[in-house]
Amino acid sequence: MNRRASILMLTLLFLSVARLGLGTSANATLPNVEARASESHAIALTLDGSILVVVNPDSNSVSILDADMLLVKAEIHVGVDPKTVAVDRQGRHAYIACQGSDCVSVIDIAALEVIDTWSVGDRPTGVALSPNGYILAVSEFGDDAIRLIDIASSETVASVPVTDRPYGLAFTPQGKSLVVTHLLRGNVTIVDLDNLSCTSVSTWMNVAPAPAVTINAEGSRAYLPQTMAHGLGRNTQFDNTVFAKVSVIDLLQTTHSTGEHISLPEKDQPVGLPWDVALARDDTELWVVNAASNDLSIINIEDPDRPRRVAHISVSHNPRGIVIDEFRERAYVNNTLAGTVSVIDTTTYETIDEIPVTKIPLPPILLEGKRLFHTSVPGTVAKAAWISCNTCHIEGEHDGRTWLLQYTGDVPVGADPVIRRNTTSLLGMVETYPLRWSAEWDESADSEFSIRFEQFGTGLIEEEMHPTLETPNQGRSYALDSLATYIDSLRLPERQHTLTPTEERGKVLFESDLTGCAVCHPAPLYTDLMQHDVGTVDGKDAEWFGPLIDTPTLRFLYDSAPYFHDGSAATVFETLSFPSLHSEHDVTSILTTAQMDDFIAFLLVLPYSR
Repeated sequence: MNRRASILMLTLLFLSVARLGLGTSANATLPNVEARASESHAIALTLDGSILVVVNPDSNSVSILDADMLLVKAEIHVGVDPKTVAVDRQGRHAYIACQGSDCVSVIDIAALEVIDTWSVGDRPTGVALSPNGYILAVSEFGDDAIRLIDIASSETVASVPVTDRPYGLAFTPQGKSLVVTHLLRGNVTIVDLDNLSCTSVSTWMNVAPAPAVTINAEGSRAYLPQTMAHGLGRNTQFDNTVFAKVSVIDLLQTTHSTGEHISLPEKDQPVGLPWDVALARDDTELWVVNAASNDLSIINIEDPDRPRRVAHISVSHNPRGIVIDEFRERAYVNNTLAGTVSVIDTTTYETIDEIPVTKIPLPPILLEGKRLFHTSVPGTVAKAAWISCNTCHIEGEHDGRTWLLQYTGDVPVGADPVIRRNTTSLLGMVETYPLRWSAEWDESADSEFSIRFEQFGTGLIEEEMHPTLETPNQGRSYALDSLATYIDSLRLPERQHTLTPTEERGKVLFESDLTGCAVCHPAPLYTDLMQHDVGTVDGKDAEWFGPLIDTPTLRFLYDSAPYFHDGSAATVFETLSFPSLHSEHDVTSILTTAQMDDFIAFLLVLPYSR
């Protein structure tokens, strides 16, 4: 490209990005009814309230509903695993983030058909339209970036790097900034749309997940549904593990407004995994969607210092999105694992209808297992609807935390009464049995132990568990078999990638006798499926099951920090410089700085396929 063409492209880019700030005046505010398209949700409503657009993740479809008749007009096939949807203010087009196929599907609402598909980055999760309707923002979960697309040309006008796992999106009403949540962190990124600079605002420590954000009409407050671990402390009773809350960001001061945060268990009966949120009644009421406990918490926030419970409404399986039509006095909730939309009267707080929008195509045993994985409702799974499997293994992955766990029996002489466990991803786990860091499980049905001792449920088996590896728990309960089937179905995301020269050099080092890494981490699973004492456990009595640790797979390292069983290594470099007794992991003395860079580059693309 010549210099003149480069200057022209940069000029067009500047003009396109500048359009972000046009649509509203600096002092203007948007009522909630107009702000809906400026946020990412799993359900959307046209400006006039006549049409609902609902994503169906397991059906790979979107349902279009007549909101007045409460009837489905059409179910339209889109990309794989649609997560969120935004609708333009004219009600002409819907834009859907399809996480499993790395695309945005564009639907003509009147024609009831997909009219375009835009390729975007790795695993898009959120979509939101700027207040002037010119720009679509897309959160790219796998690439740690925000993509800005010009709607008229469908061209990407900017890509903004952000921190790990961007998820929820919301434009401020004036269109000057974009607020971004991060699924496994409490920090929020605020993107200045005039110069594409980023400001990070921290909320609480040990937050995960943080999947959504909504902003009030004047643009002064952002509300974030979150789940926070209780300091990862040694008290592992069910109500001292995680807490559901809504955090508040003061957007005028760009600070975390700690005094306004809402502790949901203190305001409502115990609820699990707040996932989405909406404002109503001139921003005096907050509607919180709780994905694990299958319900809504309605909180009055007129006095921000004294939020109070207004109502509690049960809905169906795994609600993930909400939109409110204040003119018709209705709220609509997308129950993603029921394939329905709950219709709620916002004056009486009663459910007036539940509309089937899709027939979920999963086999019955897999659907049942997925519901059990994501729910905290039945007492068999959890106590007081507090915690689900998905609370720690968020979307089948991990929560980025290292938990401190106590012995339940007698502590061996000289042993630390607390062990540290880094939450592992379940993706592809079926290929790398045995399970857990100490290899104490040999089947996914052994998750019955977690249900009873970590979620404090009564269990999915009526009798006692089989405590030894030789005697299976599978086959003793349809519910437990369903849960195990779902866990075993979880797969690593597909990543097409050809190794670069740097990564090729790293591969040679990995497979060489010099490092010896391939001995315990052989391809294609990058684990020998065995247990070893590599010096990461301090003494033979420092663990429940002794010093042997299961060899972890190296696949998915790029998204699974921290590392080691105790989470003691924050980066891959730290794992490669760990000073163990026999230097099994410390390669800093045998590799140059350049070789270390090549080596790490290779590790961070596993698994790859040409």
